[in-house]
Amino acid sequence: MRPTGDSPTKTGNLFRLPVRTQHLNLHGAAVYLGISPIRLKLLIGLGAGPTRQGDKSGHGTRNFRIEELDQYIGQFYEQADISSIEALRRREARAHLRQVAMTMTKLTYTAEQNPADPFMVIMTRWEIAEHAIFFFLKAMALFGIIMLCISSSPLLKTHF
Repeated sequence: MRPTGDSPTKTGNLFRLPVRTQHLNLHGAAVYLGISPIRLKLLIGLGAGPTRQGDKSGHGTRNFRIEELDQYIGQFYEQADISSIEALRRREARAHLRQVAMTMTKLTYTAEQNPADPFMVIMTRWEIAEHAIFFFLKAMALFGIIMLCISSSPLLKTHF
């Protein structure tokens, strides 16, 4: 029964809290992206790939946020000029494996259970090549400077 009369009804307060984003470990993020964990480690080592969240002091694990993984995939779709309908179709085709990656905390990676996404393999190969060339050029420049400092050239012998 509802109260009648002029008495106001008491209602509870509703607090809207921000939604907690879900994080994935390295293996889960690799399955979510459709690449191998070794390829994802290589991307991270070269300073490429999706951004990681978490403890940067080295004491904890750094994880990947799902929103940033989706943004990383979307960036590749935009770069390849894939239509939104085709991108949606590709996402739906890999939806099962992405759901598995989100639900399993400790995921053992096997190539048979987690097949690679050919599009992501091609795009990450391009990104690895781009960053590896830059890393290689920096290493060559450093090696050249070291060789100039260590080597004894005729120019050095004439002045000293």
